[in-house]
Amino acid sequence: FQSVRVWDPTPEVSRLIAEQGIPMDHTVGKPGIFLDLTVSEDERVALMSTGLDVEILIPNLTLYYQKMNQPAIERDFPLGSMQGNYTWDELNDRFDELRTQYSAVMTDRIIIGESMDGHDIWAFKVSDNPNEDEEEPEVLYTGLTHAREPVGMMNLFYFVQLLCENYGTDPELTYLVDNREMWFIPVINPDGYLYNESIQPNGGGMHRLTLAVLPIAVLKNSRNRKQQPSGILLRTESS
Repeated sequence: FQSVRVWDPTPEVSRLIAEQGIPMDHTVGKPGIFLDLTVSEDERVALMSTGLDVEILIPNLTLYYQKMNQPAIERDFPLGSMQGNYTWDELNDRFDELRTQYSAVMTDRIIIGESMDGHDIWAFKVSDNPNEDEEEPEVLYTGLTHAREPVGMMNLFYFVQLLCENYGTDPELTYLVDNREMWFIPVINPDGYLYNESIQPNGGGMHRLTLAVLPIAVLKNSRNRKQQPSGILLRTESS
């Protein structure tokens, strides 16, 4: 993936970009001056073939982020193997560790659905009586809706660890646990995250959405795929 800049982004230019299948909801720029996009190499070639004024800002975003990465090892928080982020297996193992240590304020996994590739989408609750439905305000925290943004998932685990290990000692955190039902879904998009893990096991995978938006040729060659289009299927019954 690359970071590119399109100059003079008129409405007609925006239409041409959208016609290439490039999402327009994840851009930055200055109206009428430039528009910065994150694109694959094929998408960049397609953009340039339209005659648009395209400048390559970062030719390889994976290498760019790998070089920028500086793990905060001074914190008492276990990091993962993908540039400090957890792999799919590591985040499941980390949940099991926290659940074992803090079962008094954490529920077990609650399976709320599954991806089209058959991976569980699961949630859990942190509260003083986690297995009871109390008359308390509820809040939902989610991570990894976009597969290339694992820091959201990591922040959730950090927050849960902070809540649990300081429950009963820190007044503010104890108040939250005693007076809120806090729900967490660490991974909304497991298929996209696992795809990034398969193509960049050391971190830096830049695929963003579900696998449904990958080119057909890529879908046929990616690991552990089923034949149907990929996405998310949520169950409607309670678990």
